[in-house]
Amino acid sequence: MTKGKRGGGSKHQLLWEEVPFLKVEKTGKPVAIYKREDVQKDLPLEQRNYYAHFPIRGTRGKRMSLLVAEREEALMRVQEEAVNLRVQLAQGVTVVIKTTVEDLVGKFLAYKRSRIRGEWEGKGEAGRKSITKERYALIEGKLRNYLVPFLGAKTDAKSIPIRKWSEWETWRRQNVRRGGAPKADTLLNEMGHIRECWKWGMEQGQIPFAPVLPFNDENLVTDDKVRRDTWELDEWNSFKSKPAKWLREQESKGEDDYWDCFVAYQMLFFLSNNGMRVGEVVKVRRKDIRFYERKLGDRTNSFKRLGALVQVHKSTKTGAREVNSMGGEFAMRVYEKASHKRKDDFLFQHLDGSPFTTRQFGTLFRKIMKYTDQEEITGKRLVSYSLRHMYATTRLQHGTSHNALCENMGVGESYLKVHYSHYLPRLATEDLTRMRNDIGLDGRFLREGDDFAVMDDEVTK
Repeated sequence: MTKGKRGGGSKHQLLWEEVPFLKVEKTGKPVAIYKREDVQKDLPLEQRNYYAHFPIRGTRGKRMSLLVAEREEALMRVQEEAVNLRVQLAQGVTVVIKTTVEDLVGKFLAYKRSRIRGEWEGKGEAGRKSITKERYALIEGKLRNYLVPFLGAKTDAKSIPIRKWSEWETWRRQNVRRGGAPKADTLLNEMGHIRECWKWGMEQGQIPFAPVLPFNDENLVTDDKVRRDTWELDEWNSFKSKPAKWLREQESKGEDDYWDCFVAYQMLFFLSNNGMRVGEVVKVRRKDIRFYERKLGDRTNSFKRLGALVQVHKSTKTGAREVNSMGGEFAMRVYEKASHKRKDDFLFQHLDGSPFTTRQFGTLFRKIMKYTDQEEITGKRLVSYSLRHMYATTRLQHGTSHNALCENMGVGESYLKVHYSHYLPRLATEDLTRMRNDIGLDGRFLREGDDFAVMDDEVTK
């Protein structure tokens, strides 16, 4: 056993050997390989792994384990790493200072925080790449809860091989923080956040440039193009009377708690009648809604319904638009009973006048779903966004034009084609089964009626 000298090298370095033909910098010192006396002490010297030292001017150089015990293999690996370091130095990447995964994610999130727009700002004021604070919270949770543990908080992000990303889906399905196994759209969404983070790291010189990004072979579609569970009409009809029972059972709670339950109940049915996003509804102020009366039925059986025109705020996901909503009765109940009635007060408010948040509505929505046992009955994962899809489905079923529906929901034509491609043939039953009356046959088996609205028992009594 001989100790390496390195011109006065560390006493822990054994078999120190410089490789004269191999340098990171043309005028620099040669790379060296060696073994360590203070690691793998239970193994004989010939079975211990080689280490490498890469001299870089102005620094103490870079050291790394080559993970092989044979000299020939060590020389091959040290040549590969020297080439990588030369490329990184040419790109301006800091190669000596370790960039941990935790640090990289933290710096990326700091960049994303700088993009958060004001709560009432639109993209016109804050910029096209701006995001809402809710969107930021989602991105932060995904990266800190899953990406960091997957790679290891202290792992050098510069050392992650591209093949590592092929392990993501298997690892992610086995590591669930809450709820069941993640759906395909959840995995794709998370892959998109990881890819953006990694691309930013390359652009900022935090990690070396690579010709392909993580999940290069994946088609990472956006949320709006992913199919979500919702109610079929028969499922909704069996469900719609149950939330009223839930609400009656909340009457024993304190005034504040019961009022919140009352508002959440009205929001549930209001959302199912206009397809608005929850984030849009919670920003509606009293001045933003105008009610109108709709006369339905015929001469022998006529009745009235309330509709509403709602101004969506510019700061929401797709910006300002006007929504024509059925089910105005649900908004009117809160409008009339609210304590704070100034024009600038929020429509769906707490007793103190503060607005509902998407999280608060989501919590009460989950309680309604649990009380009504909807997921067990339908076998579906129902979330508050399911109300938006419920609206779209019923509108299509009752003949609303694609263009009018897209305008009302704030989406493009491709949204319906992609999201409802599996459902549209069913909605075209009348056209696809029409038969000629002049030969004595009539294929119309669906009776046409008045315009459809998703009502609760209180309204239909």
